[in-house]
This record gives sequence, structure tokens and C-alpha cells, in this order.
Amino acid sequence: MLRSAVLAVSLLVGPAAAQTLALTGATVYDGTGGAPLAAATIVVEDGRIACVGPACSVPEAAEAVALGGRFVTPGLVAAHVHYAQTGWLDGRPDSQIGTDGVYDYDALQASLEADPDRWHRAYLCAGVTAVFDPGGLPWTLGVEAGTAGSTTRPHVRAAGPLITHYEPIFPILSAGGEGTFLPMSTDAEAVASVRQLAAMGARAVKVWYLDPPPSQRDALDARLLRIGEAAREEGLPLIVHATELENAKAALRAGAAMLVHSVEDAPVDDEFVRLAGAAGTVYAPTLRVGRNWRRAVASAALGVAVEIDDPNGCVDAETRRVIAGAPALRETLPDARRDARRAFASLVAAGHEEARMAANLARVHAAGIPVVLATDAGNPLTLHGPSVYAELEAMEAAGLAPADVLVAATRNGAAMMGRLGDFGTVEPGKLADLVVLAADPGASASAFRSITHVVRGGALHAVADLAAE
Repeated sequence: MLRSAVLAVSLLVGPAAAQTLALTGATVYDGTGGAPLAAATIVVEDGRIACVGPACSVPEAAEAVALGGRFVTPGLVAAHVHYAQTGWLDGRPDSQIGTDGVYDYDALQASLEADPDRWHRAYLCAGVTAVFDPGGLPWTLGVEAGTAGSTTRPHVRAAGPLITHYEPIFPILSAGGEGTFLPMSTDAEAVASVRQLAAMGARAVKVWYLDPPPSQRDALDARLLRIGEAAREEGLPLIVHATELENAKAALRAGAAMLVHSVEDAPVDDEFVRLAGAAGTVYAPTLRVGRNWRRAVASAALGVAVEIDDPNGCVDAETRRVIAGAPALRETLPDARRDARRAFASLVAAGHEEARMAANLARVHAAGIPVVLATDAGNPLTLHGPSVYAELEAMEAAGLAPADVLVAATRNGAAMMGRLGDFGTVEPGKLADLVVLAADPGASASAFRSITHVVRGGALHAVADLAAE
């Protein structure tokens, strides 16, 4: 028997997926970039969308939820996160130098591997129904299996360990972080690292490509080409961390499917645009992560706690606790890291860097290169879950229209993950992964802060029920 419910009492649907669910009366943005559908109905059967639009009829047996005055979009796709990191300095062994053993990195990794729901819940709470982890400890490759068929966890795909030529990182990570990086000191070693990733079940081959020493530039650029070839032989996309223009061009020549950060040292030029278009590369701007890193370091250097941006209470208690403990770190740091002038100069530099990245994003988008929502969450103060809000707003501030931001955050991310056939748009046959908003995302990207409910695989969740305790 048909039962209608206003949104205020829609919690009666509960976290388990109703066999048939009907969301009625909302304005629907389907993620394709087309005009929104006003007063639309979305019918969900067995976790998938059966009908969407004003003409859809509500089945007699449906659990119906009235959403008049609300807005529905596809669930957000966060295309660059790190499950082995926490959103604070404790999750980065290379940032702990001088903290005098305040954090136990090994114990932290054991706890995260045992309970990735810490991040699953935060993402769903923020409206993120799918995430891609492009590089981390080997255990992150096992997270995906625990999300298959779930209605309480986002979809997850992971790339596993990163390949790099930057040998100084290996001793830094030789204790707690061993296994995060694979070598590429010779052509044979680079190819072997690709083969190892494929055998481990990685969903992509990630290269951490920092500025090569001038004497090795040609050899390493050529080796990156070989890694790209080996990745294609394994049927895996090549993704590259290359934040300098020349390094990014080398990645594009190697066939990079995604650049996981912005170009930040110089304006992208015509050659970059041509190479990216030829390679079909996706651009993941991560506009806010640098600023957040510097804020975290400054909070420790100055002994001042920082506020976190978490409008819906999605961040877990342990993350809040370690961030609030920043003032105690000051006494463990060497004098050079406690210098206020250094901290303020770093924050100013972050502003200049972000301006360059925003200008490059505008150029890339105008050239028709696909852009995705990418936060690099897990890095200090780039928090799992709610960090997507500031990133979406930064994309809009860079010049993307709200409608384009929405497509980047949904359809484009799903395509990058190789899952567009399952989610990323609101279309019949796709999984019912949806977000319900009180504000209009077609007017401003900040509307995603107004999330009230999220639907994952046909199960309707109130954000208040997903919030951290």
C-alpha cells in the first residue's frame, strides 16, 4: 500500500534499502550537465533506479518520500583520497620528524586497516558515495572487497603502492611506512614494479614523479614512458603525481590517464593542453590541500589549535582529538620549526600557489579537458568526508560554473574510476547513489553543505544518523 511521508519523517525508511523506494517532488540534477528536472520522481527498485522524471508513477508498494523544495544529485565521487592517512600529522611519517615520538604510526596503520569504517562513514555522511585512493600502503588494496554490495559504505577503488625515483623517501618511510613506494632505478626495476602492482590487484599504476635531477631528466622521462607502456600491457591506467609543468608534460607523453594534482609552478601552455587532449587525461586539481598542509604545520609551530570545517559533524572523535592536540606539539619541535615568521611566510606562499592552480584549472577546463573532484584527503587538515565542500567551492571560485562543478564531482569521477555504467548520473539502470540537498547546487557549489540525506544502493540515510558521536 502506498505510503507518503514528508522529509521530516523520512527516517522511517531506515538504513536498509526498501525493495521499492520513490523520492517525489524534488528538482533533480542528473549529473550529465543537462537542465534540471523539476518536480521529478525517482523510483528505485532493488537498489537501482527504475525511473526518473516528472512522468514517473509511484508503484503501489513503494516506500514514498516527499521531497518538495529539495534537490537531488548523484552521489559525489572523491577521486583522490588516502585511506592510510588521517587528516593530521600522525598519518604522515615524513611529517613527524621532530615530534619526539608523539604518534605511533605502526599502531595507527593497524587500527586503520582493521577498521576502515572510520572513513567510510565520514564519506557517506558528507554525501560521497564513491572514492578512489590513488596510492598508499598495500592494505588499502583490500578495502574495496569490504564495500562490494554495501549500502552503508562508499564504493572504493585503490592503486596501492606508488612507484618513484625519489630515493630519499625510502629511508624516511623504512619503518612504519615500508611498502608505500616501489623503485624505478632501472628500466627493468620499473617494469617489475608495474608487474608487482598488477599481481597485488592494484586498480591503477601510480607514479610519484618529482623533479628529476638535471643529469637524469632524459633517462627518467624515458623510464616513465616505459612504465606507461607496461601499465597498458597490464590493462591498468597510469596516474601520475607531477605538480611541475615539465614533469606533467612527461606524464602526458607517457599516456597518463589522470594527473592527480594541479600544475602549480607555472601556467599550463598550449603544449600541455595538446598533450592532455591527445592522451585523454583527467585533471584532478586538489586546490586546497597545500593550504591545509601549511595551516597544520603553522598550528603546531605556533601552538594554536585550528578550527575544522565540518558543517555536518562527520569527522570522528579521534581525528578531532589529535587535531585539537596541536598546541602540545610545539614543545617537541626544533626551534627552526617553531619560528612564527617561517609559518606566516608559508601561509602567504600557499595563497600564491593556490592562485596559480586556480588559473590553470580555468585554462584546463576551458580547453575541454575533463576535471574531477579531488581533495587528497588524509593529508593534514584535508579531512576525510567534509573536505569536499571547500574543494567544490574552490573549483567554482576558479571559474567553473556550478553545473560544471557538479558534473566534475559526479559523472567525471565515476568515469575516471571506470564505474560510469554503475553510478555517477541519475539514470534508469544505475545504482541509486544519490544526495538530497536543501539548497540549489545549480546556483552554487556551496549547496552541498546543505545535505540532509544520502542514498547508497537504494538505502536512504539521514546525515544526522551518519554524523560522528
